[in-house]
Amino acid sequence: MADAQFVYSHDLELAMLAQMALSSRFTLPAQVEAKIADIKLTGPTQEIVAALDQFQLVPLLEVIGAGDVAHFRLAKFAETAAKMPPHVLINLFFGGQLARPAKTWPVLAEQLATLGYAVPALVGQYLFDHQRALLADLQTFLNTVTSRFTPADFEDADAAAKELQTQLTPRLQQEAPLTLAEDLMGKQFRNRGPYQRYFFVPTFWGPTIRLFGQQQTLFIHVPITQLTTAQIVAMWKALADDTRYAIIRLMDANGPLRAVDLIDHIGFSAPTISHHLDILRHAGLIHIEPVGRAKYYSLNRNRFRQLELVLQRLSESKQ
Repeated sequence: MADAQFVYSHDLELAMLAQMALSSRFTLPAQVEAKIADIKLTGPTQEIVAALDQFQLVPLLEVIGAGDVAHFRLAKFAETAAKMPPHVLINLFFGGQLARPAKTWPVLAEQLATLGYAVPALVGQYLFDHQRALLADLQTFLNTVTSRFTPADFEDADAAAKELQTQLTPRLQQEAPLTLAEDLMGKQFRNRGPYQRYFFVPTFWGPTIRLFGQQQTLFIHVPITQLTTAQIVAMWKALADDTRYAIIRLMDANGPLRAVDLIDHIGFSAPTISHHLDILRHAGLIHIEPVGRAKYYSLNRNRFRQLELVLQRLSESKQ
């Protein structure tokens, strides 16, 4: 069985917050955003980060997830990353999807283009030529984010992490790590390795994100609060449609599917299917996993479990 390890640290949670702050994909919790909203990148580094964000990438987490997650220290991010060859680090910025990334930008650009990443030449060449400056700017950003938090900010997260570790420790010893990861994420994975190591990392402010290369790192969102009324209503509205319910049933029966697979089964046009998938995604009911140029959609079974608990509470007698 592959090595599997539960890892929790304030440094990893702060790295998640920094990545969320650098990306337009994520919404920071209000109490966190108030602390770090004024922290900005400027100049070429901001342009690079914005370019990567267009491809929905999480470069900070990818670099961290490729190393020794158990001993990650946020203050050493730039120093650790600088030890990697430039082409290896750039490959990690793009999700580590190339088995043998090229050592010059033009060749690497061609490889990335096969994955759907049309990266401007100025961006790619800057990544090669000014990598240390980029890393220094990112380290300064990370240090500034860190300076805004104290141990008191993590009290609830620490307690929840301890409880989760108690729950997962026997499962890590008894279950296959990939199966456990699928159960925790509430989905069936398309990309199944093989992986040499597994890290299970709880995050209380960030989303569930799976990073994979030679090892797999799974950031698991652990909600400290229950679903809001708005979230519950959004899920019911998303399910209250014949086509979307048919999509849900197909994913349940077949596992991860591409949009083209759904079109073949259901018969609607690509824009119509995309519209319904967007509604399901915004309601949090499905996951998206990119595999090369393709995107595979699967059920977020954790959300369905939360809905089940809502129904269970409603069905219980209050007498």
